[in-house]
Amino acid sequence: MLRMLESFGADSHALADHVENGGGLTEADKQKIRTEIENARALAYAQGVRAAEAKQHGTGAFRNTDGNPEWTEVALFVQREKHRLPDRHHEFIDDMASRTVFEREPTVKQHQYLHSLFYKLGGKVT
Repeated sequence: MLRMLESFGADSHALADHVENGGGLTEADKQKIRTEIENARALAYAQGVRAAEAKQHGTGAFRNTDGNPEWTEVALFVQREKHRLPDRHHEFIDDMASRTVFEREPTVKQHQYLHSLFYKLGGKVT
């Protein structure tokens, strides 16, 4: 590296000064770079959030025609997270999860109750 610097007529001190002073960038250039970094960070964060939600709630290979996840996915998610809910809900949650094995469709009221628990746990329809 020292030979390369010498070929350009510089030494390690000149390189250090150049790095410390931002490489000769103007304040406008530095601000533009900061803005680009902030935009990239925000975009990456949003992608990370979407990936985490997909992992947490399942990617939903099967969706209803309205775009909502299948009730089976909702039931299994709620069962995985039931420790965050009061004990009075646990029996219902386990019953709904057991129905997924035999594909026994819940009633309308059971659907509503199951989805209300899903939303209480932070489940989102994406």
